[in-house]
Amino acid sequence: MPKVTKLLDATIDEVENAKMTAVSLLQNSTPANALDLFYTDNLEEIEKGIRDLNAFSNKAWILSALLLYTLVYNKSIYQQSGLTWKEYSKEARERLGLEPRDISDQLSAARFFIMNYAELERQGFNPANNNRKLARAEVATQLCGNVHETIKHLVNDTWQQFSDWYYSFKPQKLLNTEIKRPDIKINKGSIYIGKIKAVEISDKLPEEERERIENYIDSIFEAIRQGLEPAIVPCYDKKEANNMVRLRDKFRQGK
Repeated sequence: MPKVTKLLDATIDEVENAKMTAVSLLQNSTPANALDLFYTDNLEEIEKGIRDLNAFSNKAWILSALLLYTLVYNKSIYQQSGLTWKEYSKEARERLGLEPRDISDQLSAARFFIMNYAELERQGFNPANNNRKLARAEVATQLCGNVHETIKHLVNDTWQQFSDWYYSFKPQKLLNTEIKRPDIKINKGSIYIGKIKAVEISDKLPEEERERIENYIDSIFEAIRQGLEPAIVPCYDKKEANNMVRLRDKFRQGK
């Protein structure tokens, strides 16, 4: 399941253009009030809109994914529920009409779409039944090193063809079934690797700080699972960190 981070430094115009491109690709296969959902900060309204989109057609998932990413996740509107992101994701079925395992797929698909909507539209991308391919597009681009090649396969391949192409780039070690992500569990501030308590986070820390530390550790093991090399780059502030990640992604995509 792909791992995603917060939206990088996409401008308001980039998000707006991605949204309008998605509407164009849907060819009116969307409820009349779908665009209104992008202008509300009310979690219950957004959740109902996402449920309606998921039930409306097999194309409308792209708008659902954009709503989930840009509003619920990136603007942290999920916090209106009083839950952490992990807790909120576990309630995806009731709140969003999605299986919890599909949340990460939708986030990754939305992020790739926002960054590449113009070329996807030029190449004739059809959102219908293509959510699985789009969800793996970021990792596919990292593996093949060429975003244009990824988009060509997204547009022209069946799922099986795309899957065969995608896996052909994976290093052999990633295909070795003996290499698995370490069994990591986080429970009440204690971090276990297997049955061993590796780290214990003091309960005297503020809840926000505890959650941040837990997310850092989870991200490290997720990178290892994907065969990537986790790295920490010291930055002056969050804005500089976001810019560094954006530069990394542009480098990977050959932009």
